[in-house]
Amino acid sequence: MKKISLVSLVLVLCICLGSFCACKQKEGGDMVDIPQGMKLASGENVDYYMFVPESWNVDRSDLYTNAVFSSGDPSSLDHTSISTTVYAVSNDIQCVDDWWNKEDGFLAELSLVYTDISEISEAEATLGGVDGIEYSFTAKLGGVEYCFVITAVWSDFYIYFVTYTSMPQYTDEHADDRAQVIESFTFKD
Repeated sequence: MKKISLVSLVLVLCICLGSFCACKQKEGGDMVDIPQGMKLASGENVDYYMFVPESWNVDRSDLYTNAVFSSGDPSSLDHTSISTTVYAVSNDIQCVDDWWNKEDGFLAELSLVYTDISEISEAEATLGGVDGIEYSFTAKLGGVEYCFVITAVWSDFYIYFVTYTSMPQYTDEHADDRAQVIESFTFKD
């Protein structure tokens, strides 16, 4: 009877400890540590790992990774999203600031699509251990205002940027989710 109790106790402890540890998932030939409460959003053909909260819906391709918040309520207007995009840049782009501010840079591209772009705040940021810049602003598309936070880094002639998009009333609600995505983002070895 004591052996059964001891075995039961050991099994219970193993189950409890396992529930507090990060999960592992096979990605290609590698095992990936997935932070607790998150799921792998990025696919095999990209050179980074992006994790999002388990409740978010994931859409991925070879060119980008996207996840959209899911409230479970079909009538909800909360379509907050977060995506990662990678741009190959020309030799004249040597840093994130070049990519963003050049005459034909990303800000100019945004201005072709969005109106009423607010003053843009810039802050130092890190993505996957690489230093970069975080741009925060609001802009309108079709008369509807959205909040954007773009975290961008330059690495080996590529710009990696994670874009968080939300309607103003939902921005603070998902701030912790955005922070977790940025914090857990890693580049593949």
